[in-house]
Amino acid sequence: MKHDKLTERAREILKSEAVIISAADIREGVMEQVQLYFESEGQSVMDVVSKDDLVQNWPDAGAYAFNSDGKFRKVTMFEGEEDMFFRVDGQKTESDDFGPLPGVTFLEVLEEISQLKM
Repeated sequence: MKHDKLTERAREILKSEAVIISAADIREGVMEQVQLYFESEGQSVMDVVSKDDLVQNWPDAGAYAFNSDGKFRKVTMFEGEEDMFFRVDGQKTESDDFGPLPGVTFLEVLEEISQLKM
């Protein structure tokens, strides 16, 4: 999909009050934090939230992961034996999986690098 079509799809998702997950830190199958975008007052806003925050504030319109292959994938949340889990593949495996996403920490370091003064 072309850049402009992806941007328009993102606009549609955000206007529907869903969130877009763009990065995730996952350790041993458990998501620690995600970077996500949501609409607020007509603007796209980015935040980093923990797994507990995402579970407690799961948007009624749901979430989509924007994967490195240029696809928006619907994220499902389901209850496992001891925890809630997020997946984009429709399986009920008790581990979090958002598809191919960069890590939150990776993107935060890149942002810091972009602001270095020499």
